[in-house]
Amino acid sequence: MPSTFGERVRVVREFLDGIGDLDFDRVEGHLAADAVMVLPFVEDLPPTRGRPAIVAQLRNSVPAMFDRMNFTYDEWYDVRGDAVVAEYHSECPQRGSSRIYRNTYITVFRFEGAKIALYKEYLNPVKFIGFTEPVQGV
Repeated sequence: MPSTFGERVRVVREFLDGIGDLDFDRVEGHLAADAVMVLPFVEDLPPTRGRPAIVAQLRNSVPAMFDRMNFTYDEWYDVRGDAVVAEYHSECPQRGSSRIYRNTYITVFRFEGAKIALYKEYLNPVKFIGFTEPVQGV
């Protein structure tokens, strides 16, 4: 695992900024081979297992919904030396419209070596409704 809390925070920021920039090759570089992505508050979305599946899920869903994702990092918590909990919020231009998607997140990141092994994102599902399907005509 990254040896310091600051290094773990750096990895998480680079991972999330990669999602925001729609740079899924960069995202892939920060995931462990057997990583798991879980969004507990999003109904009917089972955990996504394995780096290729996570990258495919993000690559197929995020650009269909957003032009980009802008994250502001609010707080970081060191957990048992092998995890980081992040509080952050987003302002994301919706693809094909002038709407802005805003949400707040609490996300648990657990590490396997220097790679993210668990990406468990809690978000406000009410704000997520309507942004889970691509905009008509896109």
